[in-house]
Amino acid sequence: MKRINLLLLIIAAFALTNCKLEDSVSQPEPSPGIISKTGEYGTDVSEPSGLTLGANNSTLWTVSDNTNHVYQLSLNGTILKELFFEGNDLEGIAFDKRDGTLWLAEEQLRQVVHIDTNGNELGRFDVTNLEGSGNSGLEGISLDTTFTTFVLNEKSPRLWARLDDNYAAQTIKEITDVDDLSGIFYDEKRNAFWIVSDKSQLFFLWDEENGITQKAELDYQKAEGVAVDIEKGIVYIVSDATWKLYVYSLKL
Repeated sequence: MKRINLLLLIIAAFALTNCKLEDSVSQPEPSPGIISKTGEYGTDVSEPSGLTLGANNSTLWTVSDNTNHVYQLSLNGTILKELFFEGNDLEGIAFDKRDGTLWLAEEQLRQVVHIDTNGNELGRFDVTNLEGSGNSGLEGISLDTTFTTFVLNEKSPRLWARLDDNYAAQTIKEITDVDDLSGIFYDEKRNAFWIVSDKSQLFFLWDEENGITQKAELDYQKAEGVAVDIEKGIVYIVSDATWKLYVYSLKL
């Protein structure tokens, strides 16, 4: 009888292990040495979420998941300017090189908002034809060299989407290799996207044809914004948990 009970316990433990393995996300192996940390700076922005480079890549812009305000930062995280605009649930930001304006991602409202750098609202657009809702909604926004808008849906499901001129999702790709998606920046040199995952603690390069091609682990939680100076090979990442700006050299 004891042998039968022991056998049943072994079978149950094996089944439970298999369930846990099936529930977890299978992730690709990290690419060795693609980034090297060169700086780590505290910032007075509470819960920074979203990051983009400003004019001439000389400053950064971020949004706060706490105050729902927009901030201009120096390249070492010092607040240079706080805009009077107040969002609902800001989670992403992109700089428009055409006119120096900003595009924001409203997560729960599932909207893209256009403002100037004084905080004046210029437009507000519903993102349609894209799955997701509530606190698992829009989590990042980026513009490419043709000024096409791209957004991320954080999870349930984890989606990358290209928007058309009416802000409807035109092309949608599911990214299943990570636990969630939390920030995005377009790389014009590689025609690909640098993305961070909060829960997987990853920084990775992704494109439509090949998926994840490069990847690096991060040693802190809640990376929620990323920006890359492509010409200088400098990566900037903000953490919602530590309220810090992390700076890396990109070795590609």
